[in-house]
Amino acid sequence: MKRFISFMLLAVILISPLGADTFSLSLNQNLASNLFQNRYEEGDQISTLSFYLDKNLNKFSIYTEGGYSYLHENPNLTYYVQDAGIDFIHPISTKSALYFAAAGRAAFYRTDYSDFNYTSVNFLAAFKSYLHPTSIFKSNYTLEFKNYKSSYYDFISHALTVSLDKYFPSKTTLKGEIDWGYKNFIHPYIYEEALPEEGSHPGMGKGRGKGSFGKGLNQNLVNTQSEAQAIQVFSISGLAAQGLGNQVGINFSGTRQWVISGQNPFSFIEEFYAVENPSYDRFSWEGYQIGSQLTLLLPWYIQLNMGYTRSYKSFPGIETFDLEGNSLGIKRKDTKNQIEVTMAKDFPRFSILLAYYYINNISNDLYFDWNGHFFSIGIEWNISLGANR
Repeated sequence: MKRFISFMLLAVILISPLGADTFSLSLNQNLASNLFQNRYEEGDQISTLSFYLDKNLNKFSIYTEGGYSYLHENPNLTYYVQDAGIDFIHPISTKSALYFAAAGRAAFYRTDYSDFNYTSVNFLAAFKSYLHPTSIFKSNYTLEFKNYKSSYYDFISHALTVSLDKYFPSKTTLKGEIDWGYKNFIHPYIYEEALPEEGSHPGMGKGRGKGSFGKGLNQNLVNTQSEAQAIQVFSISGLAAQGLGNQVGINFSGTRQWVISGQNPFSFIEEFYAVENPSYDRFSWEGYQIGSQLTLLLPWYIQLNMGYTRSYKSFPGIETFDLEGNSLGIKRKDTKNQIEVTMAKDFPRFSILLAYYYINNISNDLYFDWNGHFFSIGIEWNISLGANR
């Protein structure tokens, strides 16, 4: 918390002389019945305090934001994240524009999870054009480099996205998107077998009795001089939305992703609730995801969203084990069902958000066969100090 306050004050001191345009401060309280999202259900509370500050300089904009998250039952997983960046808009015509952004990020965890500590650099180049008053074409390229304290996770990734939005007088919106991604792990390595404790899942090494990740991975991997490992993915997404009057809207979406080369370099992967985990990201899986959402505008301008998402994912390179640590010789596959309900209300100076999620994950690896309830309440104070773009 002291580090968070110090960074926030430093950001205010540096940007204030320029006359910041926007300042926001938010506080979120999360309650998770299954923080580590595995069969050994463990609950926790996550308190997050964050800030955002920006300044517009003609075509340029600079910003900084930071967030401190404290876990009450697992304080060693407490972390702080700090971002800073600059972006630039260059109009090409009255209908088209180029957008560029560069940003840096640093994340700091406590000692037991310090392998997660990283610094990263991100670059984005985007193009947007109105092909017609009701049609928008967008494309963007992103480059990301992450350098972790544990070099096993270090990577460079590239992504290219192209999308087309179409709007109709009937309040119908259609969107199609194709996406390509390439992730290259900089430091090559191979697996080294580790003997799990009796009755434990592989990967439940030191520090993983509660399902935590951190130190456990390094017991299963060692450096080698072989070639670096890379993963390449391709996906197609679509969305159809329909407005029903002025107070009701509904949409349906779907994504299909393929791993077209490479596979996971880790011996196991895990996903945490509200905590970034370097072993799990968009490059970890292939499969599909479908979903729908109903949006209602209630009295007093309260927005209510109710959604359902179902995904089927397989994880190339990841074996399935029984609870005694014996390999089953098959690839891990998960089917996840998620129900979410969110409610938001905007006031002149602040906004309030309530959210509930229920997740049921069915896996052929019983360690990852789980369900959980997740609650969140947040408040955000927004102060506009200047002109916004």
